[in-house]
Amino acid sequence: MSSTPSLTSLRAFATVGQCLSFTEGAHRLGVTQSAVSRQIRQLETALDIALFRRIGNTIELTGAGAVLHERLAGAFDLIDDAVLEARRTVPRQKLTLLAPPTFAARWLSRRLVSFRQRFPDLDLSLHLNPDDNVRFDCVIRFGTGPRDRHSSTRLMVEQHIAVCAPDLWAEPERLRASCLLYVLDRALRLPTWDNWFASTQHERSGLPENAMEFATLDMVTQAAVSGAGLAVIDRNMIESELGSGALVQIDPVVVTGPYGYWLDISTERLATSRVVHFARWMQQLALQGTRGPQPD
Repeated sequence: MSSTPSLTSLRAFATVGQCLSFTEGAHRLGVTQSAVSRQIRQLETALDIALFRRIGNTIELTGAGAVLHERLAGAFDLIDDAVLEARRTVPRQKLTLLAPPTFAARWLSRRLVSFRQRFPDLDLSLHLNPDDNVRFDCVIRFGTGPRDRHSSTRLMVEQHIAVCAPDLWAEPERLRASCLLYVLDRALRLPTWDNWFASTQHERSGLPENAMEFATLDMVTQAAVSGAGLAVIDRNMIESELGSGALVQIDPVVVTGPYGYWLDISTERLATSRVVHFARWMQQLALQGTRGPQPD
């Protein structure tokens, strides 16, 4: 024996020996076929024996390979059982997150399947309002800049576009008889329409004179989908409606910023592995979102 075989090469051999296919073995291990072939060659070199017999496009175990595979299969079953048992003894971890209601409902909630797949052993506690009795691991904040004494990462900037239901846009008379839809903030209209008109130089005369005001962006979005009027909305928050065609963009102009969503982590939480992994996941998702609408 020229050297001690690695656990990686033994695992590769056990997997390939089970399915008798380098391609299928690579798929099960989540690596390339060339990587599996390399591990098998290294194992055969280390043991100084042939483990597989190649017959045309197929492979079979040699006598020595069959003996080794039988013992290894049982050994890896024991290892897998031991790891599973050890995980069961560790209390589940929980990540506590504070996020704005609109962001949580219209952006984050659509990605929670991805969260469950990425963090199968981590529970999520999502809060929409600050609470002095809760210590938050991460805070997603709506603002224009970083927060003092925190690690602040900008996830996305608002990208406001004018939208309406497709059938409303197709009927000019009905369009003029509808409304401009506004979101209220402390009884005042957010200036989304004013900013949009300033950026587009669009003639107001071609759009409705009437207005409707709503307490939340969700209400504005639903009103727009139902055909009640036109709205200027951050397209990050209406990915689903744009993707399905429930809303259409009526003008190519996009009003960017200055507000956006930031991920804040306090300095004492930065050393926590679950927080670091969650932050990376959020950044990756936000980056994907800048490349186009994401599916539900």
